[in-house]
Amino acid sequence: MRGITKRFPGTVALHKVDLELRAGEVLGLLGENGAGKSTLIKILSGAYHPDEGEIFIDGEKQVFATPKAASEKGIGIIYQELNYLNDLSVAENIFLNRFPRTKGFRNVDWRRMNDHAERILRELLSPIDPRSYMRDLAVSEKQIVEIAKAISQDLRFLVMDEPTSALSEREADHLLEMVGQMAERGVGVIYISHRLEELFKVAGRVQVLRDGEVVGLRQMDGTNRDELVRLMVGRKLESMYPKREIKKGDVVLKVRGLSSDYLRDISFDLRKGEILGLFGLMGAGQSEMARCIFGAEKRTSGDVEIDGKSANIASPSDAIRSGIAYLSDERKADGLILTQSVKQNITTASIKKITRQLRIDRRLERRKADEWKRRLDIKAPSVEVNAESLSGGNQQKVVLAKWLETDPKVLILNNPTRGIDVGAKVEIYTLMEDACEKGLGVVMISYELPEILQLSDRVLVMCEGKLSAEFDKEELTQEKLMHSAVGEK
Repeated sequence: MRGITKRFPGTVALHKVDLELRAGEVLGLLGENGAGKSTLIKILSGAYHPDEGEIFIDGEKQVFATPKAASEKGIGIIYQELNYLNDLSVAENIFLNRFPRTKGFRNVDWRRMNDHAERILRELLSPIDPRSYMRDLAVSEKQIVEIAKAISQDLRFLVMDEPTSALSEREADHLLEMVGQMAERGVGVIYISHRLEELFKVAGRVQVLRDGEVVGLRQMDGTNRDELVRLMVGRKLESMYPKREIKKGDVVLKVRGLSSDYLRDISFDLRKGEILGLFGLMGAGQSEMARCIFGAEKRTSGDVEIDGKSANIASPSDAIRSGIAYLSDERKADGLILTQSVKQNITTASIKKITRQLRIDRRLERRKADEWKRRLDIKAPSVEVNAESLSGGNQQKVVLAKWLETDPKVLILNNPTRGIDVGAKVEIYTLMEDACEKGLGVVMISYELPEILQLSDRVLVMCEGKLSAEFDKEELTQEKLMHSAVGEK
């Protein structure tokens, strides 16, 4: 890619960006949210057209009018924001537009398609049934299906955008092995990840973008984490985890005997000013527990109390009235209305606060949205632009602003830094600490051990739908967490 430039109204997303990928190479691509990574790969995929610049394959100039044209040249993309059809099976999603056919009548060969899908999923160490529907899968399972879809094709080039963001440590390690195997077969891989340890494992070179321009190209064996972070954010990050000593208050959330079709007898307390980490392997029940407390999933038994009073929560609206906010791990599906403005998204959960005699006070709505844009440093030309135009990290800040505007007492965060760059992570961590200083109780679900170890005041570990251990900060170790997560004493 040579001299790639792309402009959008009010911003230059890319300015004269060069990128070179060799056959059999894994090239890391780094940058903060909004640095231009997604725009660059959308141009490579044919989804966007550059205003300036050219693309060459084997020295021959290419013009990709559509994603199909790029795909025909052997370019595969795994996007961070998953693309799937809920009402089709796993196998149908993997082989969409490429269904194997029977001889004669040329009908879909369902058996061959399901068998092939099953083989690919087994290569990924996944027990997913290829006949199951996408709507019934967890986020991590949907991520694996996206990866299976990509590797099922005859690719020359593969772009992977945060492919491990929803995977367990074991699944992520196996994926990195498969990336290495694809490179050995001559496939060129562009690997985008904010997990720097992954890049040091799998990439040979790394290219860094900042504000739409290339600011560095390094050999992985000739650089280090500190240099890459400095290139990404333009400054040193003195502390990745800005943990403060905050006095803990009274119990704000009490859960007793919470059970569902999967959960079994969950009980715990959360205090004001406390960050309670919730850790476990994929499918251990963390998200189900959060959704049950928030009223988004049905519970079969159990009680929830807020500030010592019973909270009769049968729906998310009941939870919001009780003072509970829940940030989902799927911001585009559950957190945002993408075709509405940043302003409307920020006020949508607290619309009664800006309503006067059945009418929305537009000036008040704009004032509140502008204040959150300033406080959370949401990078957008205006609060009037649609949420879909923002980068992933800034979308996450919009969702956080929406929930903080409801004045919650309890903030449940489900993988709040998933797919977010290093600088934005520190900002999210700081916001969590700010919330605790104001007396909120925070439940943080995370698959990233450093987050759990550094930010939590206390950690609950889940295994197969029930709590398997509880640790105070002083006794936390990675070994203890992992042993408990697999059900060992």
